[in-house]
Amino acid sequence: MKTLDRIIQQHRVIICAGSGGVGKTSTAAAVALYAAERGARAMVLTIDPARRLADALGLRQMGGEECIVPVSGSGTLSALMLDQKGAWDALVERHAPSPAVRDRILANRFYQHLSQSFAGSQEYMAIEQLCELYECGRYDLIVVDTPPTQHALDFLEAPQRIADFLDKNVVKWFVRPYFSAGWATFRLVNRTAGVLFRKLEEATGVAALAEVSDFFTSMAGLFENFEARVRRVYELLRARQTAFVLVVSPEEQVLREAEHFCRMVRELRVALRAVVFNRVHTEHSGARGVLERERLEALVTRAGGGAATAALVENFLRFEAVARGDMARIAAFRRRLRKAVAVAEVPNFDADLHDVAGLQRMHRYLFGAAA
Repeated sequence: MKTLDRIIQQHRVIICAGSGGVGKTSTAAAVALYAAERGARAMVLTIDPARRLADALGLRQMGGEECIVPVSGSGTLSALMLDQKGAWDALVERHAPSPAVRDRILANRFYQHLSQSFAGSQEYMAIEQLCELYECGRYDLIVVDTPPTQHALDFLEAPQRIADFLDKNVVKWFVRPYFSAGWATFRLVNRTAGVLFRKLEEATGVAALAEVSDFFTSMAGLFENFEARVRRVYELLRARQTAFVLVVSPEEQVLREAEHFCRMVRELRVALRAVVFNRVHTEHSGARGVLERERLEALVTRAGGGAATAALVENFLRFEAVARGDMARIAAFRRRLRKAVAVAEVPNFDADLHDVAGLQRMHRYLFGAAA
């Protein structure tokens, strides 16, 4: 079985996925930090606007501009939070055939809605940003902190969704003369499709149908470059140098979501390389007799437990019950994983991890003897 350390050495892109609240952001930050401390030029990218990555790294501020995180060793650690609107604007600027077309698109109200609210737009731009970072050659390792599980699946499907949206056959509808002429003309031409596009206007809040048509007309010159870009994005997600790491906690509901995620990534032909069980309660490994209530009470009393003895023993036994449940669910989940999938277990720490020193506490559990 491979280790997480070996996976980092063999891949240039690590994508961390998982449910919300399982410590995915902390894991992504800890992985990038580990690589940086061993000489790599590492980048951790998040598309979570809730500032969890900034909190995990102990940064006061972080936005669409790259932040440098001080680390020991010869490597570097950079952190970046996706600026969805800024990333779309940058994409248009790169591919627009002229400044006039660029300005026209950026000012278009339909484009402004698309770049901020279109389903899958955020996920696609995250991958687009990932490709930019990958192709610039400045980083040995890029770690991506994705949104919670369902959105992580959106993340995988985003390139195809955008490609479908910009399909030439669809675009042809929007650039027809009667379309840009407005609703009155359009209803005369096609009453059935009129209902569909009326809903489009209601969903986007763009009242003038002509603006939709103008957007596609202006974008026409960008589509050929954009289609090729979508293909490269799609290929990067499935490339040999890209590894998916699933982060889970031992709760039953989280593991059910994780099983669904595993099935979906197989169907999407994406290779899952590692699973990190986070916030695990570890069962006491002592002799069976030590766990008997009477014996525990005697031990705690001798240690000065006094009036708190009964409460301490009760709390310990409940913790043991939680730990046994964690161990059983983890064992069942592991049996369904391929043997080649690396597995790491990180304990439930006594405090949240809010800085580099806190993230370093995860390393011995994530990377074992290599840390």
